[in-house]
Amino acid sequence: MQVFAKRFWGFNPASWPIISFRLEGNRNALVRASRPGDRLVFIGTDTDDTEPPDRGRLLGMAEIGRIAIDTADVLNPAVLKPSHFDENGRLRWPKALPMLRAWRFGSPPLVTEVLRDQLTYEATVRAVLLDPADTAAVLAIPCEEFPVVEAPAIANQRRLHEALLASNATTGPRPTSWAAETGRNAEESSFTYAFQFGNRELWKIGHAKDVLARLADVNRHVPHEVLGEQWHAVLQQRWPTEVAAYEMEQRVLAALRTSSCVGERVSCGKRQLESVWTSAIMPRR
Repeated sequence: MQVFAKRFWGFNPASWPIISFRLEGNRNALVRASRPGDRLVFIGTDTDDTEPPDRGRLLGMAEIGRIAIDTADVLNPAVLKPSHFDENGRLRWPKALPMLRAWRFGSPPLVTEVLRDQLTYEATVRAVLLDPADTAAVLAIPCEEFPVVEAPAIANQRRLHEALLASNATTGPRPTSWAAETGRNAEESSFTYAFQFGNRELWKIGHAKDVLARLADVNRHVPHEVLGEQWHAVLQQRWPTEVAAYEMEQRVLAALRTSSCVGERVSCGKRQLESVWTSAIMPRR
């Protein structure tokens, strides 16, 4: 089990059942770095926004849900305070991951009593991975499980997470629509793709709106001038929305993933891939 840490204003799974972030990129970084079953420890900030008894202390920890959600879709508006919004009336932490389980430390210890070194500023904006010694120290703190509110917006994600965990599959952030100076619309058509590395029985499964652009991006990190091999597209299936393409991607990964697979890469024969691919296009209901 990996344990990550991040500073927060508090810890209350009964009213705030999420791990929230200011930026989507910081949230997605935790999805990429974490594995099913990993946990995140909540540390009270040393600012006025945190209750004085909680400042600088390890307050509790949560099992990380690894399917992206929006904060506004989960929280009860009654729990929000004026300090939760910026000067433009927007939530300070609009991006989130659900808590799947949560534990409260009975006597929250100071960071300096548990961790060998004080956390850097990075832990204020994003989750940082603790080393094995600090992980063991955190897991040794007496704690009790605390109920997490069953928010409707994360109920399906929790069930999907449990199914993926049972099959040893991994998942990236679920596509969601957003708008800023530039925008993203998860309702636009997208493709599920399978890339093959050279002539090897090694495949990369994913989804993208532009498969050729995605292929070029993946190969940008491959020293093909040395290896003489690179990724090439072998299968693609168009879907009316990015969410549908993502869901097929997850069905393929769940069916093909083994303990030797890494991330979105799986190893199997081409015939097996094609059989799973066909079944994933028309999943059983």
